Amino acid sequence: MMAIVPWIGLSLLAAVALPAAAQASVQAADRGAIAAQAQTAWFAGDDAALARVAASATGLATSSKAQDRYTQAFVQFRVLQRAIGAKRDKDAERTGAACIAATEAAVKADPKFAEAFALQSACYGYLANLGGLGAIRNGSRSGKAIEAALALEPGHPRVQLVDGFGLYFRPAFVGGDKGKACARFRAAAGAFDAAGPGGAGGAGGIEWGAAEAHFWVGRCAREAGDAAAAQRSFERSLRLAPGYVAAQRALGR
Repeated sequence: MMAIVPWIGLSLLAAVALPAAAQASVQAADRGAIAAQAQTAWFAGDDAALARVAASATGLATSSKAQDRYTQAFVQFRVLQRAIGAKRDKDAERTGAACIAATEAAVKADPKFAEAFALQSACYGYLANLGGLGAIRNGSRSGKAIEAALALEPGHPRVQLVDGFGLYFRPAFVGGDKGKACARFRAAAGAFDAAGPGGAGGAGGIEWGAAEAHFWVGRCAREAGDAAAAQRSFERSLRLAPGYVAAQRALGR
């Protein structure tokens, strides 16, 4: 599903178990703060900081709360993106498996958790990049997960964003369509803007995806030859996430 994306990690520390006392403190931590730290590190391409966040969040793996497991999955997802981008296949396999296990726990706890299904779809999609015999299986599972998310909340911006990634990177013979993908990115960006700051938190309680949606609208505009529209979208992405290295590079900064 995804290959040349700026969602790019580390994972070894993410698998390190914390002492029971430390795990208890993580359970009580603010999920939003954990996610925000992971987001900031990912935008900056700071693998060391992202690894520290992943290590600090391992206690969430013991929780039975859907939102805790979703937060754990989100952190692993960001690490997975970095691992795929850096071609660290073993790290990608570990973090991808951790992301999927966490989203499975989240949707088991809350079967109507559309954002968790969407995040699961993204993790399977990244694992499909590893190729081999697992590529077809992971691609198929990615498709099934996003179908579940769309059935629950078709208008949610993060669901639209992940659906766009699948359409963009999936081969045409299995349903990939860049035109439709770009339409999904535009819809996601519009929905994020309409929701306003903090308005698209959803069941997961984590704000993410707005800057990426605008970035990909810019990518689509650039590929269509509309340099002015591309610049506007990249600038919008950077206003939403000033530390977003991919948007900075797209603007030549």
